[in-house]
Amino acid sequence: MGLTLTGRGCSLRPTVGNGGDRNEELPGDPGRRKDDDECMSSMRLLLVCHGLPPESVGGVEQHVDGLARALMGMGIDVHVYSKTPGEAGQPQGMVVADDSQPYPVHRVVYRYEDLEQMADLYRVRVLDQSFADFLGEHSFDLAHLHHLTGISVGALDQLQLAGIPSVLSLHDYWMICPRGQMWHREGSACDRVEAQRCADCLQPGFGSLLQGPEDLRQHYASTLTSLALPAQLVIPSAKAIPPFADLGLPPERFLVVENGVDCRALSPLAPPRPKDGEALRIGYLGSLIPSKGLHVLLEAFSHLPAGSASLHIHGNRVPYHGDLDYGERCLSGLGPEQGIHDHGPYQTEDLPQILAGLDLLVAPALWREAFGLTVREGLAAGRPALVSAIGGLAEAVTEGVDGLLLEAGNVEQLSQALSRLCEDRQFLQQLLAGAARREVRGFEAMAQELLDCYRRVLAEAGPRQEKGS
Repeated sequence: MGLTLTGRGCSLRPTVGNGGDRNEELPGDPGRRKDDDECMSSMRLLLVCHGLPPESVGGVEQHVDGLARALMGMGIDVHVYSKTPGEAGQPQGMVVADDSQPYPVHRVVYRYEDLEQMADLYRVRVLDQSFADFLGEHSFDLAHLHHLTGISVGALDQLQLAGIPSVLSLHDYWMICPRGQMWHREGSACDRVEAQRCADCLQPGFGSLLQGPEDLRQHYASTLTSLALPAQLVIPSAKAIPPFADLGLPPERFLVVENGVDCRALSPLAPPRPKDGEALRIGYLGSLIPSKGLHVLLEAFSHLPAGSASLHIHGNRVPYHGDLDYGERCLSGLGPEQGIHDHGPYQTEDLPQILAGLDLLVAPALWREAFGLTVREGLAAGRPALVSAIGGLAEAVTEGVDGLLLEAGNVEQLSQALSRLCEDRQFLQQLLAGAARREVRGFEAMAQELLDCYRRVLAEAGPRQEKGS
């Protein structure tokens, strides 16, 4: 078997014929052939995400940008399809080109207008048509989708109709939980989706969009149908699989690929050298929303002796399913005189400067995060972390080596851990040394593993059947 080029670029799919020496296996890498690498350089890849810097800066958006840049460095022809609220006068469904990135970007205008039922949050006809038109005008060998809120789950159907294999990464639980985090409005993490419990949680915020539990049962069934379409499902931690498996999705459908971070920008930072008597510099990085647990950290911090530590908060104050003022409630009446510094939102390029001014991070999440990006970024910069032992965060640090694992929501335990680090600088140095030794995965290693996944998916897809053939 050899590999052949199609009108869409390098298909990387098996064709029958005499490949000659070009098809020989590469030394030291059985199963990988010369044609694989030669064709990979002409592969046309589409990445799909609900947002992208600089317009939208979140963990998934940074992930997609880092992946795109790493794949470009490997010679892949990368294109990105994303969402934008657009400008005045631009109708929903309009696709506009964006030259703000080193790779081609097309953004579809969408503002969550004309919603009549919960299903409209997931399948949007105007977006499906826009994506179908886009695929008809551009050629791709494979698509890797990362988040479909504001894009439409129907994108998976359109790719199948176009004969383009797809890979879908599940960075959170949005496909099965409209709130995305399986975090109940009453303040508890959910182990699984249950129609009645989910309806009780969603009804106050969704109003007439949700008629009752039967809407959710239909949604779960529709989701299972949609998740059968991608050739491969990718997830950053095996700890995020159980809710999907409980719904009926076979665990073997998932490929666990740990996300990467920008190690090149972060690893050169000098390690912090806090001296006895100096205030411990604690950092919180992330959105100011209830499920992230900032209120838990603030309460724990309030029990520390005055002047023993400072808390630096970096993140957006964003609405959270009807809660418009969580950040304001948390920080009202607090400021530098209490040792608390609210620095506001930040961009990815600000991270080196932010982390240079911190001794450690705290990630007090109350929901089962699928990964925990900011903790890995801190570790890449040699900053240890105190994290909730829940979800993917439980895999982020090694207890007592480069961080501490704490019970989610346990204010007393967190306060005691912070107090110990304020007082016991030898223990702090132990954690700092462990974080400095920690090897954190970079974008390049992640991109290579995903590239191997793409290669396998395309090989298994067989010869492309063009539309109309």
